[in-house]
Amino acid sequence: MSRRTLVVLALAAIACNLPQQLLRLWISPPATPTRTVANTLPPPPTSTAVHTPTSPPLATPSLDPNPLAAQVMAMRPEFAGDVGPFSSATRYFIYADVALDLESQRAVIEGVARIQFTNLLEEPLDDWVVMLWPNNEQYQSQMIAGPIVIDGQTVPAVLEQAGTAMRLQLLRPLAPGATLDASVPFTVTVEGPMRPGNPKRMTITDDVLLAPTFYPVVPRLVDGEWQVMAAPPGGDTTSSDAALYEVHLTVPAEFALAASGMEVERTENGDGTVTAVYATGPVRDFAFALGPLELTERNVDGVLLRAWVLPQHADDTATMLAAAATQVRTLTQALGPYPYTELDLVDAPDAYGGIEYPGLVFIGTLGGFSVVEPVVHEVGHQWFYGLIGNDQLLDPWLDEAAATFTEILYYEAAFGPQRGTTALEGLRAIVESQAEDPDLPVGLPVGEYENEFEYAVIVYLKGALFFETLRRELGPEAFEEFLRAYYQDHRYGFAMPEDFQATAEATCSCDLDSLFDLWVYEGGPLPGP
Repeated sequence: MSRRTLVVLALAAIACNLPQQLLRLWISPPATPTRTVANTLPPPPTSTAVHTPTSPPLATPSLDPNPLAAQVMAMRPEFAGDVGPFSSATRYFIYADVALDLESQRAVIEGVARIQFTNLLEEPLDDWVVMLWPNNEQYQSQMIAGPIVIDGQTVPAVLEQAGTAMRLQLLRPLAPGATLDASVPFTVTVEGPMRPGNPKRMTITDDVLLAPTFYPVVPRLVDGEWQVMAAPPGGDTTSSDAALYEVHLTVPAEFALAASGMEVERTENGDGTVTAVYATGPVRDFAFALGPLELTERNVDGVLLRAWVLPQHADDTATMLAAAATQVRTLTQALGPYPYTELDLVDAPDAYGGIEYPGLVFIGTLGGFSVVEPVVHEVGHQWFYGLIGNDQLLDPWLDEAAATFTEILYYEAAFGPQRGTTALEGLRAIVESQAEDPDLPVGLPVGEYENEFEYAVIVYLKGALFFETLRRELGPEAFEEFLRAYYQDHRYGFAMPEDFQATAEATCSCDLDSLFDLWVYEGGPLPGP
């Protein structure tokens, strides 16, 4: 196998917040980094800190009298009806002012989130939690929030998990089916630039502000408990149910703004700023990017692809759009349609290989030797994680192994079956030669792997080999039927490993316990190719 092939395959595996060591196995060490501005942010609050209101909250955002009209606009016409069933889902109305100073490499996001949350459990809720992800170590930022007002009353909050979770004891239990209305002021400070060799999710890189989950996020309820566990290094942070968003961002007019969802309104404020309003259909979270980016668009079968690229990387724009277009068509045929009006691809230099967010992906490799593989992988996440949700902390293989396998589907669609076979051989070679224990199962939680490198090799690469093994076990036609059924059954929802296996077994009318035990649950030697 050529060195170039190994590099490409390794690069695909560093997408989505994975260690750079996998890439460095096959390339020369990087040049000595240039001096950067140190991150001088104070440490996040400790887990025992109590958040005490010290000032009145900002004005609570008003609500649209036609509350779902904007969300419907964010869907392709044939999927407009998908919004209505989410009328009881969590609703976010976010107003934020964004200041970005390129000279100091500093950004401040100040705003307020109005969150409407409905208790869908069959028992009352005594507490409520929001996640403050900018305080996580994967973010080069600091966030404060509060005081929180719920249904007109200020409610004290306790910070947990090193400041990434804020828990409130409700003044009265929230009955099943009842809705609380919370107003949460917040401020996020980002101190850039991102340091070479130390990528971050929220940061400033090449003058581009990357701002995922910059607002208070309601976590999932799992078995009646809020999921507030710390995100282990190397894995994704958020695990959220689908929600509906309306986000008002006021930003300096000199910069381009890319965001999840669809821009439904823009106002020139006359003071050097603009206010853009974004709405989404049912999505899991919201992200934006701001900076000196240039926009190129391409329509692909009713989906508007928008490439936001720095001028110095303009030569890669066509390649990025072509790869994304092919992957959208490939996965539409293999699983089912992408239901939103647009998909944004943002040039985010050195921000890992890439990072996925709903309707928006960051690509960190433009201007480098490989653009296609990270683009294809992150677009694959729009189906696996975006549309078909899973627990990214406990069951990361359901989206990461799947997204890596979508690269195989892309190769087959773009270049023919032999190219997919060659890629699979490359994945196997890396697993066999680089994994400390290639017998490990692909289905462990992120934190149960020895290190980030082991997690990368086993979950991404060996996990993709499992998908190929499943395709051979079912047969090509049944495997395609399985993928479409899995998409249809869990679109906008949440899938567990047992759901994945049950759908596969229903498709083939067979027992797959031994196959799943060998690959997912217990582990064992790699079967022969």
